Amino acid sequence: MVPSLEKQARVMIECIQNHTPDVIVIDEIGTSAEVQAAKTTKLRGARILASAHGNLRAIVSNNDLRGLVGGLVTVTLSADEAKAEARRKGSNTAHGGSNKQKTQRSGDPIFDVIIELKRGRLHEWDVILNTANAVDSILDGKLYNVQRRMRDANTGRIFIEKAQL
Repeated sequence: MVPSLEKQARVMIECIQNHTPDVIVIDEIGTSAEVQAAKTTKLRGARILASAHGNLRAIVSNNDLRGLVGGLVTVTLSADEAKAEARRKGSNTAHGGSNKQKTQRSGDPIFDVIIELKRGRLHEWDVILNTANAVDSILDGKLYNVQRRMRDANTGRIFIEKAQL
């Protein structure tokens, strides 16, 4: 139990250093310090089960939380790389329209799998089985694959369908 929210990152690190758990459960990662503590936790070999507010696209856009999904870096491409990137994305490069800057992940995501819960939809959730691929798709302006799981409220039976977000 964390005595106050301001101490959560420090308590996470102390837990890893002093108790070497196999799994750590974190209720709501919400600050850059907590993201850094989660990175340390993963690097030390503990599995992490955590919550963070927002869907994957929102987390990628959030300066404090994007480290959870690998962080972002802007790189400068050579002219040839920019043209190749534009062709890969299907952009028209006939008028020199290739962009020499590209935003990409700066590292591996802390979470390999993400489960998105939606407010008011108690019997439906989306499972992102490959966080790295999903983030790369978002940065390329594309849709990403999810498993949409739905539970029949009466029978408890689970249905799974493929979807793109």
